[in-house]
Amino acid sequence: MIRSSDLLNELDRLSPNLGIIARARVLTTALEDENVRGLIERRLGNAVNKANEVLRELSKLKEKVQELMSDEVFMSYVESKELMEDEGVMGYVEFKSVKADEETVRRTILKGTSSLKHKLAHYKFRNDDLDDAARLFNEAAEVAKEIKKVKCYEVRFEDYLINCSWALRVKAVESLLIGDELTKLVNEFRQLFEDTFKRPTAEYPSIAPKVLGEYLVSLALMGGDKEVKEISELLKKHWRVLDNDEKVSVLTRLTLEALLSPKDGLSIELWNKLSVDEELIRAFEDEIISDFLPALRDALGVEMSYDEIKLIRLCEEGLIDDDICVPVLAVRENNDDAVKQLRDRLIKEVLDLIKGLGVNDDEFKSLVNGLNGVSLVQLIAPETSTAQLALMLYALVNDDKELAKAHALMGAVYATDKPSARLFLEAYKACCDLGKDEFRRAVARLFFFHV
Repeated sequence: MIRSSDLLNELDRLSPNLGIIARARVLTTALEDENVRGLIERRLGNAVNKANEVLRELSKLKEKVQELMSDEVFMSYVESKELMEDEGVMGYVEFKSVKADEETVRRTILKGTSSLKHKLAHYKFRNDDLDDAARLFNEAAEVAKEIKKVKCYEVRFEDYLINCSWALRVKAVESLLIGDELTKLVNEFRQLFEDTFKRPTAEYPSIAPKVLGEYLVSLALMGGDKEVKEISELLKKHWRVLDNDEKVSVLTRLTLEALLSPKDGLSIELWNKLSVDEELIRAFEDEIISDFLPALRDALGVEMSYDEIKLIRLCEEGLIDDDICVPVLAVRENNDDAVKQLRDRLIKEVLDLIKGLGVNDDEFKSLVNGLNGVSLVQLIAPETSTAQLALMLYALVNDDKELAKAHALMGAVYATDKPSARLFLEAYKACCDLGKDEFRRAVARLFFFHV
């Protein structure tokens, strides 16, 4: 990092203008990666403060494009390194060097501005500074719109859609989600959906499923006959788009199943398609503790591999004695010793952590002691808050309210982002009557944060 700092200083000496672009790139990376941020801050100071400074400097750069054309070092960088995106249907990017003109220079500045604003907005969102996060996402969206064609190349419209989506999600997390406020939010999600789907969705493979899922869940939260009818039509028409992102699909389907009910008007065929089991594990397999995967598959009743079946048999027959057998036996035999080990492990890990949440020790112990081996495996298995939410929703739609409540508490304890911890705690305190608006809104906010 000392070398990087020295390089920045050298760039400042050769071209202060190019130094601004370089600092924007360094800070964009620092805001995304905690380890990099720590290293950067030792040399440059607070990353957030520095990012705000650089954004102001980028704004000034944009106003002196003609002056920049005479900065030989800056222009040499633009001409050799500025890469124009040729967006293809399959998402490939073709890179070409260009002869820099004023539009190319302006685009270089705007790209740096958009990326830095986007990452700073993410940082603010993760740290529960929601007003600033929404403002920055909206500003990043406007910058993306501002980037114009340069020769035969065009910035991907997807950047604009992504920032708009994030801005609305921040708004949904912050919103009361009631009355006119909810109606306005649903209309904004509708507008984003229309902007996204007015062109072939294959052009936006990473954002289209999320935009669809966000709009569907906002409609489900409204819950009127008109909204349910629209949900039905959207699912029939765009099911393949939703399924292009399996994690988004699973979270959306589980949330819809939680917020709606069969009597709300969805056809039996569509209602059955909302159900997930094997898809849940397949989507979140990389976010599950590996030793718990065989037991979790067994707990959810989904198909297991030959090796997993063999492992279960060896554990049952006592031919291996390994940590992986504890969850297996807790599920397969509800083995008293295995279940006790899981309970003791959970209580030991969590008891001190819940004190700052205002949760009574006895309340937590009572909740854990009421869970059997199948439930304990589902509760302990997730490694991320998103996987925890998926399994919480799975418990809800399978009418296991105690397990869902335990998931909400575990989410509050282990979430690494401040809003996620707060939202899980809100869900825990409101849990678990889906007929009550307060809990429905808590579920929706968790979805909008994690999708």
